[in-house]
Amino acid sequence: MLPARHITLLAHAALGFGAGTVVAAAQEVREGATLSEADSLRLEVAKLRRQNEVLADTVIEAKRSEAEAAQQLSQIKQRLEALGKNLLDGGDDRLVQAAAEIQLLQERLEATEKAAMSLASQTQEFVRLAVVVDPDARLRLETSIRALDAALGLRHKPRPDLKTGSLQRAQVVSIDAESGLLVVNIGQNHQCRIGMTYSILRGERPYGKAIIADVRKNVAGAFVEQLDPPNEIVRLGDTILLETQPQR
Repeated sequence: MLPARHITLLAHAALGFGAGTVVAAAQEVREGATLSEADSLRLEVAKLRRQNEVLADTVIEAKRSEAEAAQQLSQIKQRLEALGKNLLDGGDDRLVQAAAEIQLLQERLEATEKAAMSLASQTQEFVRLAVVVDPDARLRLETSIRALDAALGLRHKPRPDLKTGSLQRAQVVSIDAESGLLVVNIGQNHQCRIGMTYSILRGERPYGKAIIADVRKNVAGAFVEQLDPPNEIVRLGDTILLETQPQR
């Protein structure tokens, strides 16, 4: 449809300004229409250029993220090679056993404290009554001694199983003293993969980041990437929460 100005111009020309005027008016209308189409094309071209710029930025960002991920995985490989050994050598059995031993020692410590306190109390009572050789006091003393033996591992006690975590949330069950590698209680069975990044928490307070560097059936090894404050120390039992997963 012609703009109103062009329609008015043609009407005036037709009403009394002569054939030449009508021709001139028609020419002006055609030129105006051509200019309008050109403006529309220019706007469309500008729009397409903006879209191309956005797409180009998206491609650049995707390539940057891919490069960062590749560099990160390369750094993990270099760190493992620099240590000159497979930090998870020995397989799951050794690591699971080490973590179970830690739990066992903690349980034994608590049991030892309770048994020792009971033994001290019963010994004092036995000594006080030893003159009359109270059979009940002797029995209590012997019972306390047997409890202490069990707490110290002198009597057989079943070893606890390692508690496993989940892909989203796990715990630090061991720390390699030489490399600082964190051993966490998730592995291939939990869909854990090299390159996954985790936040490190103590209680509910986040204080660092770690990246998975090696994965076995039930356990994985992670390098600490960041600590806040920098002098913070990761401890056994600290929690890790999944942040990102590497692209397949």
